[in-house]
Amino acid sequence: MKFLFSIVLLPLVLWSQTIVTSLPDSRLSPSLLNETVQVSGFGDVRIRRPLSGNAGFPVLLIHGVYGGASHRTFKELLPLLDQAGLPVYILDLPGAGESNKAKRPYKIEDFDLFIEKFISEVIQTRTTVVAESLLSASALKVSSTHPELIRRLILLSPTGLNSLNKPPTDREQKLYDRLYSDEVASDAFYQNLLIENSLNYFLKFAFFDDSFVNDNLLNDYRAMRTNTLQKYLTLSFVGGQLYRPFEESAKNVFIPVLNIFGKNYEAFADGQISTADMFKNVRPDFEYMEIENCGSSVQREKPAEVAKAIIEFNIED
Repeated sequence: MKFLFSIVLLPLVLWSQTIVTSLPDSRLSPSLLNETVQVSGFGDVRIRRPLSGNAGFPVLLIHGVYGGASHRTFKELLPLLDQAGLPVYILDLPGAGESNKAKRPYKIEDFDLFIEKFISEVIQTRTTVVAESLLSASALKVSSTHPELIRRLILLSPTGLNSLNKPPTDREQKLYDRLYSDEVASDAFYQNLLIENSLNYFLKFAFFDDSFVNDNLLNDYRAMRTNTLQKYLTLSFVGGQLYRPFEESAKNVFIPVLNIFGKNYEAFADGQISTADMFKNVRPDFEYMEIENCGSSVQREKPAEVAKAIIEFNIED
């Protein structure tokens, strides 16, 4: 999902007087994770290993980075892959969800290293990686530097052309520096990104069918609302610290790569749309798939189509 907040609106969100109230546990999405592992340099990482009896080439689902990000972005896709017998690993990234959330600046290179360490230390065999949005940049990079770890790569709405491809602007950097050093303001900033009005507005850009922005979806983000230590990762994203051009990410990648796009992706505000054809101009040898009547959150809006593509791509020789 390309959950990109306009830098023009951020001060309004930050200084809003909205009161963030707690919700009954019954309205919050339950976690799908059930185990904690240690990953070198990153500490505790919450995961769910493959179901007993599922076998074959392992699949790792890696969520993107945006306000309220967590493994829940795959909750519609995961059961379909489980039912097909794929051995699927799912997790919360460092800085997000139930994993360790240290106060630190996050850079794209941190996630390169995390993917490398997680596969080598936890999965311990060559893996098919499914990466959402921004994490496509890291998955591609590891594919080029450590092809012994990643056998195939599936990118869901990848970034790096018209979005998340440049260093932070002066305004983004000033916002990041200010909030990173002010705990009270950064708490308010993070929580106000996840208030009802903000969620309803921004999430509708991720879906072709706005009816997907319902309680079931909103509960995934409500569950993250009090997870305020996630603010450091969110600030790195909104403050422009996480970026890499697609041309750089995709350089020296020689494993099979499938890019999946929603054909009806809607750019936020004055943002530019990045189409499959634009990515194809950079790497025509990669495979590309566009899903009709679908926005950027392809795995949530069209999970059956995405699951089918993953299953078929994973078993090819």
